[in-house]
Amino acid sequence: MSSKITKSCSILLTALLAVSVAGCQSSNSNNDSAKSPAVDSNDPAWKEAQTSPYTPYPETVTYSIGQVASNFSALAGTPYEKDNATDNVWTRYFKEKLNVQNKVAFEANDGTDYNQKVSMAIVGGTIPDIMVVPDLSTLQQLYENDLIADLTDAYNQCASDQIKEIYDSYKGRVLDTARFDGKLMALPTTEISHGPGVLWLRKDWMDKLGLAEPKTMEDVENIITQFVEKDPGGNGAGNTVGLVVDNENTAGVSGGQYELNNIFTLYGAFPKQWMDDGSGKAVYGSVQPEMKPALAKLADMYKKGLIDKQFAVRTADDRKALLTSGKSGSFMDNWWGSWTVADSIKLNPNAKWVSYVAPQSEDGSVTMFTGNPSSSYLVVRKGFEHPEAAIKIASLQFDYQRYQEKDEAVLKKFEDYASLNVGGSPIAINIDYYDAFYRNVGIMEEALKTGDSSKLLTSNDRNAYRSYKKYLDNVKNGEKLDSNGWAGYTSSITTANLVKNSKIKEVNPVFFGTTPSMALKWPTLTKMELEMFLKIITGEQSPDAFDSFVSSWKKTGGDTITNEVNEAITSK
Repeated sequence: MSSKITKSCSILLTALLAVSVAGCQSSNSNNDSAKSPAVDSNDPAWKEAQTSPYTPYPETVTYSIGQVASNFSALAGTPYEKDNATDNVWTRYFKEKLNVQNKVAFEANDGTDYNQKVSMAIVGGTIPDIMVVPDLSTLQQLYENDLIADLTDAYNQCASDQIKEIYDSYKGRVLDTARFDGKLMALPTTEISHGPGVLWLRKDWMDKLGLAEPKTMEDVENIITQFVEKDPGGNGAGNTVGLVVDNENTAGVSGGQYELNNIFTLYGAFPKQWMDDGSGKAVYGSVQPEMKPALAKLADMYKKGLIDKQFAVRTADDRKALLTSGKSGSFMDNWWGSWTVADSIKLNPNAKWVSYVAPQSEDGSVTMFTGNPSSSYLVVRKGFEHPEAAIKIASLQFDYQRYQEKDEAVLKKFEDYASLNVGGSPIAINIDYYDAFYRNVGIMEEALKTGDSSKLLTSNDRNAYRSYKKYLDNVKNGEKLDSNGWAGYTSSITTANLVKNSKIKEVNPVFFGTTPSMALKWPTLTKMELEMFLKIITGEQSPDAFDSFVSSWKKTGGDTITNEVNEAITSK
């Protein structure tokens, strides 16, 4: 869920929740919650079900839920065409394994529509038994108003060992966001590592010019200079474009496309991130002195034509077209950047894009800032008799079904859903390892080498195996390459291996939330920041203009927000 959407949800709740708490609390008994069977506390079957991940309840436990709408219309003409929000592959699986059944309290499309439904449910005092809230601010407001259940015991008893291992892979950064006064108040979704920024270059152009693989910033500049000046793509003198760069987020988004994060971090700069200044105080990266030399470097590159001269006015389609058409042979992206240029393989089978973790610092490392470790939270209404049901469902979905289910007929049903891009699960979060994108790359490589895919852990891995095997067979036999097979293999095998074996230094930002003053002041500050980026890089202003920007940023609300950020960090 985007930051703009979640901020809107938080602002709405901040304005309304304070005057509606009494209504929420008094109407909980009359809300849309489902009625659960009476529990005999002395019955061993109930005791075991309430304290273990996969033991089914002795009687059906029905839970009301706010859920994201699934595209069930895509199932028309299939054996699943009658499936719906309460009767589908996932809900039947949950019923069979755990004896739980969902009842839809509200349903909406992901994003703004869903977030508005969440806000209205909270304000109207009709919180369902289980729902996902879109951000930390909403979670905190629910906790402070005593509207959600403490999940500490439920997690300790009913989260599977592998679910706990997955959360542990984040070294506390995920679960800690959902802890208040030592109590776990939600099950957070996990945002896997995006890895460092990755430089993508046309290797066929490099080979034609006799250029070595890049490591340093100087290497990168030299390669792009040769591309622009010597025109290895045959675009005609002066028509080859330099580095393709985004004009709204030139840097500062973890996993952002066409961003220059690797160049900024060479200078110790972390634009748009709230960082620890070394004394325990949070400071905003975009106004720190390390930014100025980084911007000066980019301005110099732009002046020399090493950055696309028209980048400030390009659209997303323009940027992609420059790469797929062969007008540019360089861009910065992520490990999945091969998907950005997959169409170039269709247009020119001889185009060869290769990824590099560059530019590197003097010690051969690349520094990256990590992203928000959790963007949404699964909560349980206070008073729901079976709060552990949420943990059991999550364990079944993100552990047992993903890693332990061996029934091919069952897995085929989930694969059929996936092939049609149909979700179906009432639980719209994800729980996966921090290093998920390269964690099992060795197992996949071994399977591709031997032809034995029995050790692949998930149905997704097995589907990927078939695609990668077909791609490698095409390469071996000199056949036409499937662009999707190439993109998948290049991202998930070649580049994942590259990242796994590179020297990466991670820096963790300290704040991802919102503060009271951001509602009014942040849009203006964001606009000021963007204008500063574009004007300095394009030469409209000198790098010295950065100093006046910092002064204006502080006076226009930046100092106030910085104080609020620090207060928010210390108060949690």
